[in-house]
Amino acid sequence: MLQQCRYISARTLLGLTKFDRCQSLLSETWTPVERLWHLVFISHRWGSQDDPDPSGKQLEALKRLVWRMVDIAGVIGDERVSAEAVRDRLARVPSLARQGNLQAAHLVFRTLCGGSDCAADEVARLEGDGILDLIGFWYDFSCLPQEPRTVDEEREFRQALQGIGEMILSSRVSTLVLRREQDGYLDRGWCFAESMIAGAKEDVFMPMILRTDRWDEPLAMELSGSFGTLRPEVMEMLGQWEDMAVPVEAEKAFESAVNGTAVLMLAKMDSSMSEFVVAATAMMSAGLGLFAGIQSRVALLAVGDRLDLSVDLVHVLRREGLGCRDERDYILVALLLMKSLTAIAATGDLKIWQEALARFMEGRSLILVRRDGVLTWQD
Repeated sequence: MLQQCRYISARTLLGLTKFDRCQSLLSETWTPVERLWHLVFISHRWGSQDDPDPSGKQLEALKRLVWRMVDIAGVIGDERVSAEAVRDRLARVPSLARQGNLQAAHLVFRTLCGGSDCAADEVARLEGDGILDLIGFWYDFSCLPQEPRTVDEEREFRQALQGIGEMILSSRVSTLVLRREQDGYLDRGWCFAESMIAGAKEDVFMPMILRTDRWDEPLAMELSGSFGTLRPEVMEMLGQWEDMAVPVEAEKAFESAVNGTAVLMLAKMDSSMSEFVVAATAMMSAGLGLFAGIQSRVALLAVGDRLDLSVDLVHVLRREGLGCRDERDYILVALLLMKSLTAIAATGDLKIWQEALARFMEGRSLILVRRDGVLTWQD
């Protein structure tokens, strides 16, 4: 699935002046996935119907994040362990526990993990700004053919869209959510679905938020649950990073703080205590309501009865207060979410979601009929 999508390398992203429509970009804009160590799925709310980033703020935030990654990669590649090295480290990255720095550090180490099996000369590419060529970003408007589409573009669009869930769930992919205060992110169907799918991953791979209106604000580490035992180690490392008198080994420090703890999932802003991550409780509640609402309709379908999923899916999403551009988008969002969340245990009635998305993309009927206790499609 990852091979079917387009990715913009960090180096190319820095050269963009705006996010253009996919079909308007030159082929060299995208980097083959085989050349990238790690991938970042960008989840964001569109600023307008025709332009997701009319103000340029999203691109500006991503560029700023990328330069933080370059600084952090440079620190990691610095083999000096001395007071001078500490001063240089603090000049580049004064603190890890800051909005923007922690996300950048996490992505640097996810990229390093992606190249863990590479030869030494390949790892050396991280020196300087080498990391810019090793991490790729997926931004829908610039990586997915937009309307109007040719026949070939429509085929690519369908294939890529059906695999978005698998992309988000891949351990090779990080989900980065771009947010601002009161942006209504979770009210939008696509944003909700992307976050729900990413939230189904293992703890260390959970989606992380970049608050683009709160750069450099301090973060409070609130490690709880299974992460609570790691809090002393994390807090000690963060303190060492900022202590001029302690010449720590940068690579070891970053590894213990970022790669091994998933603190990104559990950090909060000091100011006004706004959630640093997706509002998980509200999101999960709505997600369970969505799943139960749709699946119960399927389970209660009696022998001989018909159920038009295209009608019920729209009804359930609207009932949960989620907004989409049109009815087609409502159906697509719901099918993608159901397919992704049932992918692991697709047995019995759950199997229909693996087929439903493909049928919808092919323009086929979504009417279900139960015959002899088995769900079948009525064309």
